[in-house]
Amino acid sequence: MGGTKVPEVPSDRGESASELLRLLKGWDGQPQEYNTLLLISLSVLPLHDADDSFWTEINKTMVAYRLRHHTRYFNLSKPDRAMLAKMSEYNHVSLITDAKVELLRLVQQYFPEQFGNIDQSRLLRAIDLRFKLPNAIRFLERYEEQALEMESQPTAIRMRRLSEQDIERVVEVNQQIGNAAFAKVFIRHQKIASIQPGMPADDVMHEYFVGMDALKKHVFMDVELRGSGNLFNQLTITLDRLLLDAFGNANPERAKCSINLNVESVFSRAFEAFLGDSSSNAFSNLAFEFRQANVLQHYDEYEVAANLITSRNGSLAVDAVFPETVGIVNMRRLGANMTKIFWRQGAELILPRFRREIEAMLKSGIVVVLARVDDDLGIEIGHDLGITMFQGFRVDEMLRQRDT
Repeated sequence: MGGTKVPEVPSDRGESASELLRLLKGWDGQPQEYNTLLLISLSVLPLHDADDSFWTEINKTMVAYRLRHHTRYFNLSKPDRAMLAKMSEYNHVSLITDAKVELLRLVQQYFPEQFGNIDQSRLLRAIDLRFKLPNAIRFLERYEEQALEMESQPTAIRMRRLSEQDIERVVEVNQQIGNAAFAKVFIRHQKIASIQPGMPADDVMHEYFVGMDALKKHVFMDVELRGSGNLFNQLTITLDRLLLDAFGNANPERAKCSINLNVESVFSRAFEAFLGDSSSNAFSNLAFEFRQANVLQHYDEYEVAANLITSRNGSLAVDAVFPETVGIVNMRRLGANMTKIFWRQGAELILPRFRREIEAMLKSGIVVVLARVDDDLGIEIGHDLGITMFQGFRVDEMLRQRDT
């Protein structure tokens, strides 16, 4: 028995973010034991409500996963963890599913009110290091920069939950500064561009929305918006009203654009005022974007809203279609002129499986936009599927390069 090797007992603390960064920088494209980086972000949860038992269970879960799947575990920060794993076509589904099941089990146990609101693409991301090693390195470098910046701050701001008073505060700010200033400070726009294979990007229209970054900077400095549940929905409905009120200042000529709204907001006084003189062409240059989940939740109301918008020559767009849900909803039945599919981690593997559904939408005249595109791979996959309309940070960069 003396020659028997005692198995290593892993620490529940994990290795450091700097160690992971050092390790990846040393790979230099050579074959490695691991080929995938799993990024786990608990920051999608209202962690200000988490007690010690939650963190104890998270640590136990990470260590158990490490032992079960022979991964290497890194503790990037209190809310963010990472695993180096060896993935293949045989174990890919089981590794991802197992991680999601364990994480969602903890969400259900400690944050049951958030269970249906979790964006799984942010909770767990898988980066294939054989093709995206530079992306992983850049992510960790930015992560270290942010960590150093936070450490340099003399005192950390204690975050709290969103409250009804905070929503009232946004309305008060709007009343104090007026619609023109509100539009200048808080309303953002992002271009939607046509990108044909081998051709430069050509901007087609803008999407207008209230920027959460501006709200956090000027109004919600100490408010954690994630994990706010129904209150966050109330906030977005209030922001819809403020956007409609200030839209004339943001886009005075009503140039071709889209506006992202909740279905409920179509039945507000603000929308009635936005409708104006009820001319049959009141919305001829406008597309109204409604999130797919919001449409399904309020389908009867959506039908009424859609009839109102189309009667004024407006267009309908179904927004926030995740790759996994392409084809579940019949866009033609919804009367959609445009649908936005969100590009996110793993979409390059998922979207090709729904090629027929995408082709059917395109053939029926529905404009398919691949949104939230932050890399060239999104555009490549889009072109392979026949998609030529794109939106996202990478598209913004291409348009800036075109104009310089």
